[in-house]
Amino acid sequence: MKKIRIMLIEDHNVFREGLKKLLELEENMAVVAEAGSCREALDILTKDIDVILLDIGLPDGDGIELAGKIKEKYPHIKHVALTTYDDAIFIKKAMECGIKGFVPKYAFFEEIRAAVLMTHRGGTYLYPGLSTNTLLNLADPGLSETDLHILQLLASGKNQKEIAGSLFISLSTFRRRLRDILAKLNVSSVEEALTTAVKKGLI
Repeated sequence: MKKIRIMLIEDHNVFREGLKKLLELEENMAVVAEAGSCREALDILTKDIDVILLDIGLPDGDGIELAGKIKEKYPHIKHVALTTYDDAIFIKKAMECGIKGFVPKYAFFEEIRAAVLMTHRGGTYLYPGLSTNTLLNLADPGLSETDLHILQLLASGKNQKEIAGSLFISLSTFRRRLRDILAKLNVSSVEEALTTAVKKGLI
């Protein structure tokens, strides 16, 4: 099995080491590089990296700008931001610089794992706790690529457990995400969500 090659860019050594150990327990992941600053990251960066887990607040620069520089050099590398921000303007700027995953540092490891897997496949991962108002401001009507994918899977007849498994998240995390989707569409049931999504031409 080919492993996802991960680079960690995080200046807090204890957090970085803990995250590294958890990632390397995954049979399909390997941490191949580590850095604690923008300069160090650029010095050791190689084309062999698949996904970068990136702290936004680094001691010598802005993590978003760093992601932009990496994107220019190696556009194939996917980025997941470890952040506490959920402002729509911040997320839009980050996406423009190539960041496709957003996970708070206080998140459970399964969310970080899911973000790595989702972005590696070319998708976008917005953590379930992201405020509804922020998501509504990202795009009309505020549904992320993952949200649309969930609606498409529901429309195809797959059950919640099957969809959670395909997204590499727990059933409880999936249900939180589903509640967020219903809120964004201003509906109270999956049936209404699918009807609304069809009417809006989303699925």
